[in-house]
Amino acid sequence: MYGEKIKTIRELRGFSQEHIADKLGIAQNTYSKIERGHTKLSADTLTKVAKLLGISPVDILSNQPALINFEANQGKQNITGTENFLAYERELVQKIIASKDDEIQHLEDIITGLLKDKEIMFEHFKNPITQSAS
Repeated sequence: MYGEKIKTIRELRGFSQEHIADKLGIAQNTYSKIERGHTKLSADTLTKVAKLLGISPVDILSNQPALINFEANQGKQNITGTENFLAYERELVQKIIASKDDEIQHLEDIITGLLKDKEIMFEHFKNPITQSAS
């Protein structure tokens, strides 16, 4: 989950993966794995990434949106900090809603399957198969 947040903040700051990876002293493909959630961050790397992005490590790990200070000389964005912040918040909320919608659909599928299993079991007990005595 935090990989997506790191990616979003990096993009809002106008930094490339190569730039962050270089500052961390790692390969770009290694950094890419962090953003895709394929690699867990050590406490040291988490602290370094947070510092590079101008946020706290707690902001990265929290389920809450990070509060981002958009200074005029941060990154390369050509729109105002408020617009960046609102776009980030909107995108994050949309991703959270989509994730919850997927989770709800998955649970509904499980419930539907369980209800079908229940019906089959009730039918089986109503109409047991009679075995002929030999």
